[in-house]
Order: sequence, then structure tokens, then C-alpha cells
Amino acid sequence: MSITSFIYRSNLGLVYKESLSRIVAFLGVPISESAGKPTMIEKIDSYVKSNPIEVLEKLCVKELELVREFVKASPDIPVVKASRRTYDTLKMLLLVSVCYDKKTRKGNLLMVDELRELFAPP
Repeated sequence: MSITSFIYRSNLGLVYKESLSRIVAFLGVPISESAGKPTMIEKIDSYVKSNPIEVLEKLCVKELELVREFVKASPDIPVVKASRRTYDTLKMLLLVSVCYDKKTRKGNLLMVDELRELFAPP
């Protein structure tokens, strides 16, 4: 299980414009409502990368704990969690990718390396 070849921008390109609009609204990214999908992807990508502190401030305590787990984990190591709503915002923002294991009923969460490094303390 590896997503090192992905970058945050490529994750953003996988979803519909409506999902990007939710991300824009949640983060408060200044962008025109009539902006096209490529423009939205560019604005979200640059906002997250240039304002990691502001992005983290919008997360709840449980989500921040998950981000800390990703920072502590080495690349390509999934964080395994029971399927809960704890990481819904992280999923909505496309900060994590989730692969559900039906046998264990747990989610294997992966974060793109560039984001994991971005959210690491200096």
C-alpha cells in the first residue's frame, strides 16, 4: 500500500467540482463561485501548502491526534483505525485516503508524504 507517487494536487483531481466547493467553503479559500475545476484545484493546493497552520486549526482534537500519528509514522505506513467519524473531515479535505478492511472492520488511512512532511513540527 503506497501513495508516495501521489501528490495532494492529484488527489484533488479525482473528485467532482461539488466536493472541491465543500473544501473551499470549509477552508475559507478566497475563490470565485464560477471558477473552473482546474482553478479550484490550484487554489486549494496552494492554500493548504502555504497555510498548514490554518488548516490544522480547523480540525478537531481527534483529527489533530490522527495527524500527529501520521507525522510519527514513516512513509507508506498506514494508520489503522476503527471505522468512525473521527476522520471524516480529513477525508473530506482529501488529506487522507482510506481503504476499508471488511474482515477487521477497520480503515487503513494513508496520508500523502508531502502533506505529512508539511504538517510535521519544524
